[in-house]
Amino acid sequence: MEFTVNQIAAMLQGRVEGDGERVVNQVAKIESGKASAISFLANLKYEQHIYTTDSSAVIVNEDFEAKQALKTTLIRVKDSYTG
Repeated sequence: MEFTVNQIAAMLQGRVEGDGERVVNQVAKIESGKASAISFLANLKYEQHIYTTDSSAVIVNEDFEAKQALKTTLIRVKDSYTG
């Protein structure tokens, strides 16, 4: 199945930051994400990967603050671990 980032954000009651029309059709770990994949960042121990991931979208907590430029689209939710 394929969904747009906007569709996924609506299901999660999240807010899109970036290109909401990107298409997602798989789930991947943030460190090995690739185009058309969605990942999540719940543990900041893995934060370094958000700056290099090729995932089309990453689900993050509402209060996540990027320290570098991102090439992925974010979906901001209350709790990125539970969605």
